[in-house]
Amino acid sequence: MCVVYGLVFADRFGITNLFPQIARSLHLNDTQLGETMSAVALAWGFGAVVFAYVSDIIGNKKRMLIALVLVFSISTLFSGLATSFIGLLLARVLLGAAEGPTIPLVQSTVLMESSPHRKGRNTGLPIATSALFNAITPILLVCIATRWGWRYGLFVITIPGLIVALFLARFMKEPLRQDVPSGSAPGRVRWADVRVVLRSRNVWLSMCIAIFFVGGCIATLNTFMPLYLVKVGHVSQSTAALVVSFYGIMSILGNILLPSLSDKIDRKKAFLIASFLSTLSPVPFIAFANRVPLMLLAIFVLSLGQGIASMCMFVIPGESVPPRFIATAQALPNFVGEVVGGTIGSIVAGWLGDHFGLRVTMIVDIAIIGMTFVLGLGYKETALELNQASHELNTAQ
Repeated sequence: MCVVYGLVFADRFGITNLFPQIARSLHLNDTQLGETMSAVALAWGFGAVVFAYVSDIIGNKKRMLIALVLVFSISTLFSGLATSFIGLLLARVLLGAAEGPTIPLVQSTVLMESSPHRKGRNTGLPIATSALFNAITPILLVCIATRWGWRYGLFVITIPGLIVALFLARFMKEPLRQDVPSGSAPGRVRWADVRVVLRSRNVWLSMCIAIFFVGGCIATLNTFMPLYLVKVGHVSQSTAALVVSFYGIMSILGNILLPSLSDKIDRKKAFLIASFLSTLSPVPFIAFANRVPLMLLAIFVLSLGQGIASMCMFVIPGESVPPRFIATAQALPNFVGEVVGGTIGSIVAGWLGDHFGLRVTMIVDIAIIGMTFVLGLGYKETALELNQASHELNTAQ
């Protein structure tokens, strides 16, 4: 599951390290580059809620996961074959449609297979793995692109997904459903059940937080970081790749330490710590754009903030509903975050970059990410009250 999660984000964000070359080759501006990422986010959001909902109904996660891994891997190949903005855009839409449902499928599987006192840590491990892949991918892609061109970089990262699909078919076991009340059909979810899930305050808050998290951290910071370092910091593409890789390594720490910390204290406190530090994550790039050592030091200090993703997207909404609704509860924040935050965020960030410069984009990003902390104050603790929350939602049906 960890490797699948890592490949999803390597395929999604690896291309941003090639933006300087792609922009020259296909004659694209910042807004168009942002639109290619917005296309991923829009397709990702709709794919997450539709296919994760279907997975709750049909119950067979293994077959669906194999198919999705194959589709998003092939779509990366199509991105490398694109010769125009429209061609690249369509390839990215296909990638987003396949990757969107992959994430909640992976995380719901992890939650099903985890003991209660390890759910926070185990849910953070796949995200930490994605950070590891994001640390390796920039260096690999830039090395390949520098020598053979950006297209070959995308061709190469297609191969691991095909291999992983084969391993899933051979070794993955269908996860067992747990804690499903007697008399209910396992995995049989109706739209009425979605309305029940939406009665949870935590699910609503997670959906709102996801808008600002995806819009600020993913659609803006992660998308434009390599381009910002080259255009504003005036560093080489290789140096920018090293910075992005270090940022990925620090994300590993955040996504392991913070969910583990939430198992020791509580979810809300851990989330507020992460969201506060995450709010400051654009600061190293604004303050030290061309002073790489100081930038790396600041990124290290703020690394714990990278754990925000697992908390607001998976752990808290997943623990706020009965077990049979986990995939749906996790898909909703993904859907709203990607469709609203991801789609609007990349376009606005690119537009700001074209008209006011990417430094202004990063400054505005601080305010966007800061809303995750403000909204997080309204969370109801789940780690200590999980059983009570499940009982209340079951009674509400």
